[in-house]
Amino acid sequence: MTGPGRSTGSSDHLLGLALGSAYVALLVCTSSEIGMSRDEGFYAASAERYARWFAALVDDRASAFHKDFIDQIWSTNSEHPPLMKSLFALLYLAQQRWGLFGQDGLCYRFGGMLTAGLSLWLLYIFGVRAFGRAAGLFAALGFAFIPRIFYHAHLAAFDVPIVLMITWAVYAYWRSLKKRRWALMTGIAFAAALATKHNSWILPGIFAIHFAWTAAVELRRRGRDGRKRLSLLPWWLPSMALVGPALSLWSWPWLWTETGPRLLAYARFHLQHVYYNIAYFGVNYFQPPFPISYPWVLTLFTVPATLLLLSAAGMASRARAVKDELRSAVAGRDGYERLQVDPRQTDLLLLGGLLAPLVMISLPSTPIFGGTKHWLTAYPFLALFAGAGFARLLQVARQRLPRSAYPPAQVLSAFLLLSPSLAETAHSHRFGLSHYTVAAGGVPGAADLGMNRQFWGFTTGSLVDFFNQNLPEGGTIWLCDTTWKSWQMLVRDGLLSPDIHPVGDIARADYAIVHHEHHFAEVDFQIWTLYGTVQPAHVLLYDGVPIVSVYRNPASRRAGRRREERE
Repeated sequence: MTGPGRSTGSSDHLLGLALGSAYVALLVCTSSEIGMSRDEGFYAASAERYARWFAALVDDRASAFHKDFIDQIWSTNSEHPPLMKSLFALLYLAQQRWGLFGQDGLCYRFGGMLTAGLSLWLLYIFGVRAFGRAAGLFAALGFAFIPRIFYHAHLAAFDVPIVLMITWAVYAYWRSLKKRRWALMTGIAFAAALATKHNSWILPGIFAIHFAWTAAVELRRRGRDGRKRLSLLPWWLPSMALVGPALSLWSWPWLWTETGPRLLAYARFHLQHVYYNIAYFGVNYFQPPFPISYPWVLTLFTVPATLLLLSAAGMASRARAVKDELRSAVAGRDGYERLQVDPRQTDLLLLGGLLAPLVMISLPSTPIFGGTKHWLTAYPFLALFAGAGFARLLQVARQRLPRSAYPPAQVLSAFLLLSPSLAETAHSHRFGLSHYTVAAGGVPGAADLGMNRQFWGFTTGSLVDFFNQNLPEGGTIWLCDTTWKSWQMLVRDGLLSPDIHPVGDIARADYAIVHHEHHFAEVDFQIWTLYGTVQPAHVLLYDGVPIVSVYRNPASRRAGRRREERE
């Protein structure tokens, strides 16, 4: 039973396109306020190398397909699939030729932003078909304004793109259960997911479990009334087994030669991934076993409470609908005729999409160093259930309110229920990985609980004004967790003076910064010893919580000379 779902028309797709376009525009306008993260620097450097291969496809096709040239180019960052980095490379070529973007950093990030916008479009259409237009609209907006989603949607990385690809694959599989032509699209979407990130490996398991249950229920119903509601042939399976791997291999030149060994090396890299640290309730975890509660508590602490409550309400209302449907199945044919039966078991599929990533991260052996980004793929399905909860709320309102009062009640309800997410997302901007919700006591409460404050070193981007003012004639900085490539992007984008340079020795730096993470506590002590002071020259705060401390080297002759003093 799918509730008030409906078919979609051109007006729905126009609205979905408008939602996605507006979101991309918002991301573009706010991008320069977020410093480039560690991983983005690596992916941007890889994209610039890959751009040479795409240029060779046009200028020297023979060399582009030569093994030595392919190995030279595609060996860079070969532990990650190519789809998004290839898009970043094409955007880089476009930037070089036409200067489409005001900043180089934005040219790389724009590909990820596009996938965020497409995710809203897809979520809206999925929600409309599953639960109705109000549910689809609420799901898309609710997803867009989850603070961690908003942060990651800015980045030249893979975490929001894989959200799009997995949601697309689930949607295509769901459609294929009634329309066979969607089976091919399921394979194509699976190929795109495989070529984006290894999270895609979980999709066949979700679909297999769901289809087995769906087929069992269909057989039982046919045994009672003889009616055929959907095919028991899994047309999606050969498409995923053949089209998916074939297209994903085709998209990755690195695997065109020595396919077996290189594919095994890629799988081994992720199955035996190196462990990095993450702080959780005051414990800095470097190696397994990791806490089973981690993804569940972090979801509670980082997703706005209204969205979580509506999602729970949506799941509860859908559970009651499924329970009624099962009772009707036991009752016999008359029960079928009284209810609109959902042969595709939509609720079970969405529940699988929601729970599978969280369960995988809950395994004690699964690394947790990436925080919420490792299970962002669960959030579209969380948002769809929230949309179902919102639709149920409107259904109750329609039954109890006068007809004239219902339209304004719809708008007011949506505004009130989305406002907390909008407010939290706006407040989280620039500090997306440091933001925590009221469930954690906000940012100060999370700091008191010993939760992770940040990673990737991106918050250095919030210090450019300080460094430009205090090193007007240039100088040196020790960067802590910020990579050289990410620092250089601040220079390339015109945000930071090119005369200010990073150095690898704290003692030689004019300034040294410390990103406040548990494993950098020793850096504070090193600086205090070398500089002879415990007093920072500047502290970057978020809700009163230190995020980055900046120390001035007293031996420096340049540090502290503000531009206005020089002038």
